[in-house]
Amino acid sequence: MYFICTATNATTNFMLRWNSTGTTVAGSSIGIAGTTNDKLDRPFDVALDSSNTLYIADQQNHRIQKWLMGASNGITIAGQSSGTLGATLSDFNQPSGIVRDSSDNIYVTDTSNNRVQFWSNGASSGTTIADISGKSYVLCILQFNILLNIKLANTLFS
Repeated sequence: MYFICTATNATTNFMLRWNSTGTTVAGSSIGIAGTTNDKLDRPFDVALDSSNTLYIADQQNHRIQKWLMGASNGITIAGQSSGTLGATLSDFNQPSGIVRDSSDNIYVTDTSNNRVQFWSNGASSGTTIADISGKSYVLCILQFNILLNIKLANTLFS
């Protein structure tokens, strides 16, 4: 989402409007999904660091991609680069949310595995910090919707 800010008065009035021309900063510019590092498949959430590096929850590729500003390829930093899903500590099954902290650690909502994973910077696997195993389906859905919105809480991160 890019905004263009246009001054309507030299003092305090501003008008915000959507940029009418989008710019692809990650993935295929013509909308082709795939598992190669230059493509994404249903990117579901993003986090941005102070260097404008994108961290992308690449949901249908079951991985987290780190995309440096100006790069033509992403780097898989969590999950399998091949796009293979799984339930081990090094896998995801439809990651849908991502938050990064000031140490470049990431917290990932692993939707279809019903858990939140913590991945320390540079790790090859994560640690489950929250899950909802052993609960009824309805309770599971209600509680996991809270986990899915972990980004909104913003209480764990500085």
